[in-house]
Amino acid sequence: MALSTLGLLTVGAIPTVIGVAEAIDAQKKQNAQAKERIKFHLTAKFSHDGDAPPQTAYVVFKDNKVTPGTHPIHSAKLTPRKLYLDHPASPIEGFRFNGFYFGYPCPEEHQGLVSPIAADPPMLNWIYADKDTGLLRHGGRKDTAGHVIGPWSWTEDEEFLVLEGEKYFVAVQNDDGSWCVHYDKNGDLDEVMAPRDVVEIELHRELQLGVSSRMTRD
Repeated sequence: MALSTLGLLTVGAIPTVIGVAEAIDAQKKQNAQAKERIKFHLTAKFSHDGDAPPQTAYVVFKDNKVTPGTHPIHSAKLTPRKLYLDHPASPIEGFRFNGFYFGYPCPEEHQGLVSPIAADPPMLNWIYADKDTGLLRHGGRKDTAGHVIGPWSWTEDEEFLVLEGEKYFVAVQNDDGSWCVHYDKNGDLDEVMAPRDVVEIELHRELQLGVSSRMTRD
């Protein structure tokens, strides 16, 4: 009789155990989504001439004229533009990247990357790498077609931005002296872009909560 009662109690407890497990799993998913929505600036530290000490540059958007009344992410009423580096030695007046991760609507369900590109009107753009040059660009969803749109993520220590699981980024100097960000997937942009200066960089995630995202681990 005692064994029978114990068996019934064990069976009766199974739904409770399953319920707790489901609740824990749901909480973990919520925590992960919350971490993906944390806004962050992007910075890169490098020497502009190979001799001067490395200095920190912010990733910025430049000359971003938008058309009001369009969807904040899916608008295609923008000319695809570049992501610049506002370096102290080559300053660029622009709107600082302040983005976050967002699911890109595609069969692969890649984690995309978006950011406001201007303060007025506020509008989000997708961030992607040009399939031919690796140049990091931003634009509406139609602008991203055929290019590298993700998956975006972070390094294991959650300090740096990665694309397709790698952090192969370089700063390339333009003819006017400004710097732009490229995704150097094949590791050959120093040859492809010659005689332009090409510098390996890491894109650091400057979180806007004032704490490291490691403090919000599951």
